[in-house]
Amino acid sequence: MIELFSNNFKKQIYNLVPSSNNFVLGLSGGTDSMALLHLLHCFLNSNSELNINIYVVIIDHNLRSSSTEEARKVHAISTSLGFKTIIKKIIENKPKGNIQSWARFHRRKLLHDTAVEYSANLLLAHHYDDQVETVFMRLTRGSGIDGLLGIKESQWWNGIYIIRPLLIFKKEQLKRYIYNNNITFFEDPSNAKLDYERVRTRKIITIMRDNFWNNISEDLKKFSDLNKKLMGSINPFLFKWVEENVSIENTGSIKINYFNLKALFYNSNLMGIKILGTILQIVGGKEYSPKKKKTSHLLLSIFKSPFKNQSLGNVTVYLEERFIFFIREQRNISFHKEIKENKYYVFDGRFLLISNVAGKLIKNTRNYFNQENSDNTFYKYRNQINNSLPMIETLEGKRINPYLRVIDNNEFERDNIKDGFFGLYLINRLLL
Repeated sequence: MIELFSNNFKKQIYNLVPSSNNFVLGLSGGTDSMALLHLLHCFLNSNSELNINIYVVIIDHNLRSSSTEEARKVHAISTSLGFKTIIKKIIENKPKGNIQSWARFHRRKLLHDTAVEYSANLLLAHHYDDQVETVFMRLTRGSGIDGLLGIKESQWWNGIYIIRPLLIFKKEQLKRYIYNNNITFFEDPSNAKLDYERVRTRKIITIMRDNFWNNISEDLKKFSDLNKKLMGSINPFLFKWVEENVSIENTGSIKINYFNLKALFYNSNLMGIKILGTILQIVGGKEYSPKKKKTSHLLLSIFKSPFKNQSLGNVTVYLEERFIFFIREQRNISFHKEIKENKYYVFDGRFLLISNVAGKLIKNTRNYFNQENSDNTFYKYRNQINNSLPMIETLEGKRINPYLRVIDNNEFERDNIKDGFFGLYLINRLLL
């Protein structure tokens, strides 16, 4: 198992663009993440020439009385293996309902922020069975093609790579590895609570496998792989269509050809929903696209006459003659963030941010749409767009406007992105 993991992990890190020798490992203390911790330990010992740095982050959700003590024990184990290890505690008040979703969101945010701080990639311990459960849940929800791809082995997300080196291993393999090597782990009792969707899904799959569908896991995995092949065939067409019909402003707004989107939607509503959902995700700064049903409803509303402006996912949608405009709403935008020099941040889920000077973010006062460029089709929405952008106030009180640019996965290079004192780089997920 160690050799298979090593070969697979090497392949994953060699394929990263941009490459980075820094990694953050999210360590929960369960069987999966503890197996990954030890496999990484073996990998580092056998591949010292790669000069890889791994920072281990333990998230204390503070949901159970024993969570803090468990975090300390996991910290001690990780440190004994030679890893630089830190514990981060979620301090936000927990909600009355949907605690797992709340915990997952804050855990991912803390891990993401740490990865950005270290200019690192993020390692997570999802495995084969997690993949099967995810595909099953999305299938029962009626997800689109993208959702049915399941979990990706590597995924560029908000300025970092998320890498999942264990997706080729089944849960039973990881358990055997843990027991055969006497590795300590801590089981979260919530993993047995049927209140949670994933736990219920796991039980349903087990019942189906034991009673009438022996190969359910393998079949769901094949289904996911077929969807990947399908998307691989469709993507070249989509990229060409996007280049011809979608205009992305470096200020974070987007317009799209109304008539061509309508034709695309009525020929393939899945493709229309995919493109519109991704546009809403880019402009609204959300982690995920809106739900398929809401996106479809919005599209049908746009194509009905007359269309009144609507909002979805932090985005206001306008229809003007031949174009549909997507403009960031004036809410849920967090300014006043302290900025350190030459550190990467993500602003509003939309922009990768870096500054050569330290200071704090403040609301923008610059007008990006002067009278000289009033012929710009976004000019009508200039106030809304201007107010959605930040500027930096330095420690000396000087205010610096951002250099704006759109980037995609192929352009992103950490060492070549510093075009000015303060750069805001809109992350274009349409071409990922």
